[in-house]
Amino acid sequence: MSKLRISRDSGYADRARKYTVMCEDKALGKIGNGESVEFDVPPGEKEVYLKVDWCRSNKVRINVPTEGTAQLSGGSNLRGPRIMLAIVYVLFKPHDYLWLTAKAD
Repeated sequence: MSKLRISRDSGYADRARKYTVMCEDKALGKIGNGESVEFDVPPGEKEVYLKVDWCRSNKVRINVPTEGTAQLSGGSNLRGPRIMLAIVYVLFKPHDYLWLTAKAD
């Protein structure tokens, strides 16, 4: 079966909150701070993003191989001094609040 594996970094922002993993605009499940989760998905090209409340990450198009695993990593953009800009991200940049990227095999 084809799999989608997502790793979330550990950080202060949203430490106690879980992000929803979205694939083709459907919720696959949740991922907590510092966790890695794996989902069974059909093979083919997928659009994946992370979501928390009305904020989300960038959308990533990834090809899920037959009998293989596609890997992504994500987290919050609120690091270091940016944590002071949380309200700006929430109100004006909700699609930049989180980040998501494909990992090389």
